Amino acid sequence: MRLVNQMIESDNSNNIERQSGAHTRGGRLVRRTFVTALVLVSSGLLVGGAVELYLRYNESVENISVLQREMAQGAAFKIHQFVQEIENMMRASTLTPDIVGEGLTEAYEFELIKLLKVVPSITTAVALNSDGREQFKLSRLQMVRPEDLEDRATDQAFLQARQDRSYFGPVYLVQESEPYARIAVPIKRFNSVIGVLIAEVNLKHIWSVVSDIQVGETGYAYVVSRDGDLIAHPDINLVLKGRNLKDLVQVQAALSGAPIPLAAQLNFAGQEVFAAYATIPDLEWAVLVERLAEEAYAPLYASLTRTVALLFVGLGMAVLASLLIGVRVVRPLQKLRQGVTRIGAGELDHRIDVQTGDELEVLAEEFNQMTGKLQESYASNERVSQLKRFFSPQVAELIVSSGEEKLTESHRQEITVVFCDLRNFTEFSSIAEPEEAMRVLQEYYKVLGALLHRFEATIEHFAGDGLMAFFNDPVPCPDPEARAVRMAVMMQRDVGKLIEQWRKRGLKLGFGIGISSGYATLGHIGSEEQFHYAAIGSVANLASRLCDKALSGQILITEAVSAKVEGLAEVESSGELSLKGFPKPVPVLQVVDVKEETSYLTESDR
Repeated sequence: MRLVNQMIESDNSNNIERQSGAHTRGGRLVRRTFVTALVLVSSGLLVGGAVELYLRYNESVENISVLQREMAQGAAFKIHQFVQEIENMMRASTLTPDIVGEGLTEAYEFELIKLLKVVPSITTAVALNSDGREQFKLSRLQMVRPEDLEDRATDQAFLQARQDRSYFGPVYLVQESEPYARIAVPIKRFNSVIGVLIAEVNLKHIWSVVSDIQVGETGYAYVVSRDGDLIAHPDINLVLKGRNLKDLVQVQAALSGAPIPLAAQLNFAGQEVFAAYATIPDLEWAVLVERLAEEAYAPLYASLTRTVALLFVGLGMAVLASLLIGVRVVRPLQKLRQGVTRIGAGELDHRIDVQTGDELEVLAEEFNQMTGKLQESYASNERVSQLKRFFSPQVAELIVSSGEEKLTESHRQEITVVFCDLRNFTEFSSIAEPEEAMRVLQEYYKVLGALLHRFEATIEHFAGDGLMAFFNDPVPCPDPEARAVRMAVMMQRDVGKLIEQWRKRGLKLGFGIGISSGYATLGHIGSEEQFHYAAIGSVANLASRLCDKALSGQILITEAVSAKVEGLAEVESSGELSLKGFPKPVPVLQVVDVKEETSYLTESDR
């Protein structure tokens, strides 16, 4: 018994040292409980308040940015729709019966008159023939004489529209004041381009779109071209003055497509504003929405003021709570801690005396009751609980009941060995992520562990995906071969379900089992500090070799096992196999099916 007693005494000495250290640390902790509780609670409130203020600030700024971005996107949509409608009206004016019937004739001049009436923002409309020569031209701003008609064959608007593609030109200023843009569409007859319609569009009509956008009390929207020229603004005088805003940070970001910093930026008047933008890719314009930072911050400042006030109230409550804890809780807890420390050190006759008339007194009484029961059962359970850290439960019980000498001395015994492992696991584990391989093994051994426990098998060892177990030692059983075969069949059934799940995840794994029966030498191997119960002999090697030969889903057994399960299991011959370590071929059989035995079945199996 020397080896077992050494292990128990060593573990007890470690427990006493840990408990002694806990007593020393506990004394210091109780002396500082009041101050520590106050500091922790106050620090928690301060840190929590600071984090809340920081997060609320960021959330508020982000919400402002999101709201203004949505407004900018809405305005961009309306402006794009405004320009798109002009293009659609121009295209509609090219689809006249005269065009279809005779082409670009003098009658088409009447269509230009109607276009100018329908679309007020068009100031000039010109119809060009297929050679780029102006055929008809109408203007709201000046009289057009026949000699004013020009050749525009090299005009970019004509060249692009002649390719059957609409043209949207850059914004330009007329008389350095009003913004204009040029739009051109093809004039088609029977899918052939016979001319081009070009319109000069006054963009100050977009003013009504941006003027309708309301962003709080001080917010506003405006539109800039790709060169930074102001196209539309609620203050139309700024547009008429031809302001260029390309030097503003937010305008530069909008034109380059970069995100605008969340911090406030300066507008053209030098005021701090929060800005957001949306682009109109077809036109290469940008819509910006700005709001004075002072107005945007107002709700946030009010919220922060309330949060700071609540924070100070919380700190006051924390101080009061710490005082109450020091009086009503810390002292009884000190008695409980001291009592638990003494009980943990082995003084099972000690009782804790706490009289507070509340849950702490109830807790002390429950500790006393628990200590009494521990004192009664400790003598018989102590050695078993310690030995279970080094042996399987069956071996630990046998040591206590029969003495260690009979078990630890080597002995011969007839056993039935079950060896099983996964097919293709080595290849899978070499390419799979470690987490995935461990997940597969956890699912695998969860299934096997339940069956090993149900059939009371002794586990010899685990080796990656391989497992060896045996029956009839150290706890004898009347039917080791039958138990082994029944357990193997259930293993194939339950692991087979796992294999189906793995295949759905793309894992190509299998499962094979080998069973042999015979005499082996059994006992513990290892050092005095750590050892395990093992079976050594050809019977274990034979089961391992059969497992290696088994295909996925197969259970291979020897003739000796087959003879013991005759009438229980349906088997078929697999011929003689040449196995490593065995000089002669070994007759091998495969288990096909087994008769149902309800004593081993759980409710779910039934």
